[in-house]
Amino acid sequence: MTDTAKKFSMKKYFKETKAEMKKVSWPSRKEVLQHTEVVLASIVIMGLALWTVDLIFAKMLDIFLMK
Repeated sequence: MTDTAKKFSMKKYFKETKAEMKKVSWPSRKEVLQHTEVVLASIVIMGLALWTVDLIFAKMLDIFLMK
C-alpha cells in the first residue's frame, strides 16, 4: 500500500454521507407532485404519438402487402 492510499472506514463513510445529505436541497411535496404530473403527461403524449405512428405504418404495410 502506498503512502497516499488511505484506509477505508465504514464509520467515517457513513458519517460523511450523513453530513452531505444534510446539505441537499430537497424539493417540497408540491414541487414533487408538479414534476410527477409533467412526467406522467409526457409519457401519455409520447405513448399516443408512438401509437399513432405505429398505426400509420401498420396500415401502410397492409396496403403494400395486399397488392
